[in-house]
Amino acid sequence: MYLWLMLCSLFAQTSTYLGPKQPAPGTVQVQLSVQNSPELGGVAVVSARFDGQDIPLKPADVNGYRGGANFQVTPGKYKLEWVVQKSKIYWPRTVSHEELVTISGQDVWVQINLVGETATIH
Repeated sequence: MYLWLMLCSLFAQTSTYLGPKQPAPGTVQVQLSVQNSPELGGVAVVSARFDGQDIPLKPADVNGYRGGANFQVTPGKYKLEWVVQKSKIYWPRTVSHEELVTISGQDVWVQINLVGETATIH
């Protein structure tokens, strides 16, 4: 019984959450989602970056979802860059896109959806 209590107390100590309990003051939550184009033979997203940070992409699932990321940023302007593959045969094979995302101090949460060649910011 004593051993059981010791193991339980050890587990309780190691499973304590040490992360933030609330958003940092003055920051805005940004959620980024990346998908390939839903059209048959549509473009595939090769890479994506937000504010200089690469977004890790997985192979596309049946819906074309490639990955996503969450950030906490201060209000300001941030560069969103992504590269799509249009064709494996015709030139140009890849096309780079860039968009400036403006986050105001009144925003609480910003959602960015990259679907193929289109970026939608909510």
